[in-house]
Order: sequence, then structure tokens, then C-alpha cells
Amino acid sequence: MSRPFVTLVATFALLGLAACASGNVRPASAGSAAGATSARATSDGTASFTILHFNDVYEITPVEGGRAGGLARVATLRRQLADSIGPVLTTLGGDFVSPSALGTAIVDGTRLAGKQMIAVLNAVGLDWTTLGNHEFDIPEAAFRARLAESRFRYVASNVRDSAGRAFPGIVPHVIIPLPANGRTIRVGLVGVVLPANPQPWVRYDDPLASLQSHAAMIRDSVDVLVALTHLAIGQDQQVAETIPSIDLILGGHEHENYLLQRGPRFTPIIKGDANVRTVAVVRVSVGGRGARPHIASTLVRIDESLSADSAVDAEVGRWIERGFAGYRSQGFAPESVVATLRTSLDGRENVVRTRAGSLSDAIVAAMRREASDAEVAIFNGGSIRIDDVIPAGPISQYDVIRILPFGGITVRADMSGRLLRRVLSVGRDNVGSGGFLHASGAAIDADGVVTVAGAPIEDDRQYRVVTTDFPPERQREGARIPDPHQPRAPRGARVARHQAVVDRRVAPYVGPAGGPCASAAAGTTSRGPRRIGGAG
Repeated sequence: MSRPFVTLVATFALLGLAACASGNVRPASAGSAAGATSARATSDGTASFTILHFNDVYEITPVEGGRAGGLARVATLRRQLADSIGPVLTTLGGDFVSPSALGTAIVDGTRLAGKQMIAVLNAVGLDWTTLGNHEFDIPEAAFRARLAESRFRYVASNVRDSAGRAFPGIVPHVIIPLPANGRTIRVGLVGVVLPANPQPWVRYDDPLASLQSHAAMIRDSVDVLVALTHLAIGQDQQVAETIPSIDLILGGHEHENYLLQRGPRFTPIIKGDANVRTVAVVRVSVGGRGARPHIASTLVRIDESLSADSAVDAEVGRWIERGFAGYRSQGFAPESVVATLRTSLDGRENVVRTRAGSLSDAIVAAMRREASDAEVAIFNGGSIRIDDVIPAGPISQYDVIRILPFGGITVRADMSGRLLRRVLSVGRDNVGSGGFLHASGAAIDADGVVTVAGAPIEDDRQYRVVTTDFPPERQREGARIPDPHQPRAPRGARVARHQAVVDRRVAPYVGPAGGPCASAAAGTTSRGPRRIGGAG
């Protein structure tokens, strides 16, 4: 079994205990598809079309125990819209090839690295996407391969390769002719991504300047101008305020939905919930030349009320089987149960990036146990990518990978109290971002007072700290932990965070028999591939 699966069967040994906290999913503000997509032909020359938009989708399967999401269900909605009201343009606001649990599986000698997502999105019938910052998590060769495999198109105006050339298949803007009501609507798309993931093979231009420039190039040639963005919500609002020629902003990056109107022309800004818990259905009506389009939108829940498209569902099944076979060849048992929870665990992004919870507590405690002499353990909430509520019941090895798909190594370092205080202060200030820190053995209160093992921290004392080898290329969103100069990693202290959870037995972490949380002996097999899992 490969070591890079580390501090997580120990974490889920911990999960038997850490599961004693509920995680109820906050329902999205959403309506029904029918309520917002009824189309009417008019006698004044107005023509209409529909956009189906989603963003930040990391799993090809449903999430929340199968109750929410699922790209096969999105395909059903897309077909229903097209059958009932005519032209549908399907768009994606970036972040789809990484991070994904299934994407870490090695198939035919290489990691899937989003290959499964491209195949499923092809089957769904996606038309256009922009890039997200996580598209650059994978190596350049894999990125270029994913572009070549895509039957949908890419629009991104502020990204080029290191030589300044456009990546194959990516255009900065496009004009799409859509037939509707006896005329052709000219839809302009301009795409941008925030420069949050620097790589030596990628060159970013300023996203707002790029939007401004390319919007000006095509504004007079289109009936409706759409910005397809992967920006923070504040940046999207800035776009609406400073580029009023844009009629509609379809976004991504945040994992929660937004329906806003901002700027001098009340430009709509629309984002859905991650992993297609909700999608946006946008009805665009275009009148005479020069008239501002009328835009109506709603969020539609993707849940069990929508049947799965059979062709897309079959494609999903093929990739699940291939990925699980790849895991088995690596020495994992993806369906093997490592713990059983009596209650759910909340791994949603808006929880793990803002406060401590049962899931983060379990992980940081497992890290601390991995380096037995460590006094403090710290890790950033952005490492947890599942963005899902783990339901009560069995947790499998595959679920463990879903939680920390980035993997990584746990490192024990000596850190002065002064530096540790600074690290914890930065981590607290990063609330809401991936740099928000979780700690075991140390705490910082609202006034900035730091304690270690309940005692005031001593600035000149050296503390034994276990943390992650967060690589420099991921030191974004304020997630960087200051370098403790010469981190000391004694024998046995460097361990992959996934592996410990799988390798360690559950029983030592679970507490008294008959307690509120139960464990299952590691190695128990769950029934069949859990295609109802999800990751964020």
C-alpha cells in the first residue's frame, strides 16, 4: 500500500469519536425549473434562449449520501429544458478537473487527473467553460491532455502558456450564433480566471483588464455580452461596477450560491452551489438592436426528484469502476470500511474554513498522533476538499481520499513560541479562506492570547509542532505557514496524511464500547462502489 494515503485511517479511527457532532446541510435558496424557464414567443421581435450554468464540480457522482447533485441528473434537466423551451447554452464557471478523489487513482499507469470529469462533461453536453484556478493543480502534460479530450470549448482571456502563447483550444472571447424565434441571437462570451495558482508553465494577465479589453472588442457585434468568470465574488462585483457593457456575469470559485445585481446597470451575478447541488437556469430575452436584454434567473436544486440520464449514468459507472480498480492495484481497498459513524460529519467548505468541527478536529488529532512527541499539530482548512456532509454509517477508504485528495506529507518541526504565535494569528485572520488553521494542543482566543496545553505560550521556548509540507505552489489564499527555518523531521515523523488513517486500526481512537459513536474494524468491506459519495 502506497504511503501517500497517511494521517487519515488514523483520522477515521478518530472519526468514530469525532463523529459526535451533527452537520446539517443548509438548504440552498432555489426554485423549480418550471417556474423560471417558461418561454413565450412575442410579436415584437423579441427572441429568447436559456443558459444552464454550474460551477465548481469535483465529483461525477451525487453528494450528501446521494440526496444532492449528480451530473447525470444535470443532463436530465438539460434535456428537459431543451425539449420544452428551445435553445439551451450549457456553461461551467471553472474548477472541475481537480481536486477530486477519483482523480488521484492511477489507471493505465497515470493518474486520472480529471480525465473522468472530462468524459462525463462530454456526455452531459457541456458547451462552454472557463478555467478555474484548480485546473492548474495537475501537471502541464495532463492539463494539455484534458484540453484535447474535451468536446466542449474553453474561453479564458487572461491565461497563456509560459511563452505567451494561447493554450490549444482556448479562446479569449467568442461570438455564438443561437437560432431563436426565427432570428439569430449573437451571444458574446468572455472568460477569465483569478491568478490564484501560479505555475511555471502558466502566465496570467490581470483578469479585470482582460475583461475590459475583450468586452470592448466584441460589444458592438453581439446582442448579449456574458462574462464567464472564475473570480472571487468581490471581483465579480467590481466587474459589474466598472464594465457596464457586460450584461450578465456567470461565475464560480465560491462554493455557495449567489444571485446578485450590482453596478450602475444592476448587472446580474450568478453562481450555483458546488458539486451541482444547485444549478442556475437563466432566461435571456433579446429585443431590438441596441436594447438591453432582459434576464431572469433561478436556482434549481439537483436532487432525487430528477432521474439520472441513463447514458451519463453509465459513463459515470465506467469511471468509478476504472478508478476503483486503479486504487486496488495501488494496494488500497476503496470499499473497505475504516469506521462507522452514528452521526454525520460536516466537511462543507463554509465550516472547515471558518471554525473547528468534528472532522477538522479528527484530522488534526490524527496528525498529532503520527508524531508521538509532538506538542502541537496544525493544518489549513483548505486541505479538506470534500465540501460535503459525511452521513452517518460506514466510512470507507475512498471517503478518506475524498476528504484530503491533495495528500501530502506530515512533518515534525521545532518552532519557537514567537513563530508559533505568529502562525496561529495568521491562521485565525484567514477565516473564510483556505489558510484558516486548525490546531490541536494549542489555541488562540479572540484577543490573540495563545496557550499551549492550557499554559501561556513562551516566546523563546522551542515547541515540537507537526504540520503539513504545504508546497510553495499552493501557498495561496493566505495559506502559507511561515518557514521555521530548519524543520526537523525525525525518523518516522514524515508520513502521508491519508495513509495513517488507513493503516492504523480504529479501535484505539474510539472510546468506550457502546458510546455515541461506533467503529468498524478496518478491512470490513462496504457493499459495492459508493457512487453516492462526493468531494469538493
